[in-house]
Amino acid sequence: MKSTWIVSIILIVVLFLFTVYPSVDAFKNVPATFQNVFRILLFIAILSLMIFLLTEINNWHRRCQALSSSDEQSGKDKDSIPTVGLHYSIDTSKNYKQITHQLVDVIHSSLMAQTVVMYLFNHKENNYILQEYNSTHKSSPADSFQSEGELFNEYHLHPKPELFQSSQIGPDYLIYYPNPPRVGSLMLIPIKVNKSYVGFIGVDSIDKEAWGSEDLELVASFAKLYANAILQIDVIDQQETYIHFFKDLCKINTEITLGIELHELYKQAAAILKKFFAFDKLTFAFINNHSQELVIEYVEGSEADYTIGHEITVKKGVWEPIIAKKPVLVNDYDKSKIEFRFQPDDLKIIPFRSALGIPLTTGIKESGGVLLESFRTHRYFTDDLETLGIFGKSFSEILNRLTIYQSMKDLAMIDGLTGIYNHRAFKERLQIEIDRSQRYGNNITLLILDLDKFKRINDTYGHLHGDYVLKKSANIIRSSVRTIDTVARYGGEEFAVILINADKKSCSNTAERICKNIHGFIFEKDGMTERMAISIGMSEFPSDGEDVQSIISSADMAMYKAKRAGGNQVIMFEHES
Repeated sequence: MKSTWIVSIILIVVLFLFTVYPSVDAFKNVPATFQNVFRILLFIAILSLMIFLLTEINNWHRRCQALSSSDEQSGKDKDSIPTVGLHYSIDTSKNYKQITHQLVDVIHSSLMAQTVVMYLFNHKENNYILQEYNSTHKSSPADSFQSEGELFNEYHLHPKPELFQSSQIGPDYLIYYPNPPRVGSLMLIPIKVNKSYVGFIGVDSIDKEAWGSEDLELVASFAKLYANAILQIDVIDQQETYIHFFKDLCKINTEITLGIELHELYKQAAAILKKFFAFDKLTFAFINNHSQELVIEYVEGSEADYTIGHEITVKKGVWEPIIAKKPVLVNDYDKSKIEFRFQPDDLKIIPFRSALGIPLTTGIKESGGVLLESFRTHRYFTDDLETLGIFGKSFSEILNRLTIYQSMKDLAMIDGLTGIYNHRAFKERLQIEIDRSQRYGNNITLLILDLDKFKRINDTYGHLHGDYVLKKSANIIRSSVRTIDTVARYGGEEFAVILINADKKSCSNTAERICKNIHGFIFEKDGMTERMAISIGMSEFPSDGEDVQSIISSADMAMYKAKRAGGNQVIMFEHES
């Protein structure tokens, strides 16, 4: 552009002198015709210069607009990035692929190799996965291969840079080739991140003695640089994971409604933990306020194991430090002092190997915790324990809010005399259990119970003695069922029990036990010494009813049938043929 300006200015000056100053001595002999031609050329030159100037001004205007829009877009991009503390969106996966590709290309061109391959080692599957390769040979390396053979069987256990000449290359040294090419020299260089073996770089040449120790050191240096780059990418990736983890924690803290069921809360918490931790089983467990036993409240993962409602033996087990409000990190159950997981000798049944657990405490609930377990040894590290601890503190606060709300709600749903659920609460619990049963395909058994000849207690001894019999009967019924079952006062001298995850036949022993315990108890108070009997009717969801009203009606009919038969017995509802 500068040359155009200079030529234009010189041309205009010359033409101007010829045209404007024709009387100058140097121009005296120039014919008038030529002078007229010069005038025309001057006009053309000036016109060209004006067009040139207008074009440049237009180009400058466009460039300014482009720069302005670029700045605006850059500002929008920065505002739209969701990560904290980063001004640019970083695609770690793309960066990893670029670095890997460039490294393989550099090694290939620097050493004039036939083929350069990069494999990463999968410890779980004991195999190698191809990441990148560059080859001048038509035979491509395999996408994966097992860690076996003379060279690769234990290479991951004792990795070191190796240089093999033609005579040293064994038949299975090129196991990663489906169709091995002719190779005269082979180099294997391990890739280590934080001193841990993660894979290798393989370099081969058709020439014998193609490389020496200096070349081996060069590729080893490349491998170290690559490991450092991967470590940086991993740090960025981990930061992004932490950011998402804390965002999820914030979300569950702010968006959880007070009316949410604990089961649904545990499910949402498990979804967050699944994003950040690798586990084969997750367990939430708390000490039951009534039985003082540690009971599983939520499970996710391995199904061939303990599930919701199972009681846990604490002493000498993995839950003992958790209940003592201490975190637990087990690298290998077999090498730890812990004798069992949930019950004695259960490690022989399902071979869990490592565990990570933290206590969860609230102002209302007794001690409890969350336990993550894996079939792999050394699955968890100290950093994982710290992160899970942060989750534990946040989740404990959520539990605290919910349990306070639930306790206030329970005050309105508890029968003032017996201390068990009232009629309204019973129907709500039954609907909840039916909904859950429909989701998971479980059975529910309902018991309707009525004290036989209760009216004579009130008529003979008075209502205070009648209240005493009702309170004692409620306690007997509650102590005769599982902690996960619901006991309620249905009305007057009638009670109701919801037995979850169970059919009528499996619950018959429970019903008989209640009947026996009531009849075997001696009710003594201020001169009253009486034995009571109770009639029990049983119905099952969904076979005896598909909603709250129908299942209650079925159990009620069975109970009245037991009364008509003389009382003090259990009758199962049966459909009329």
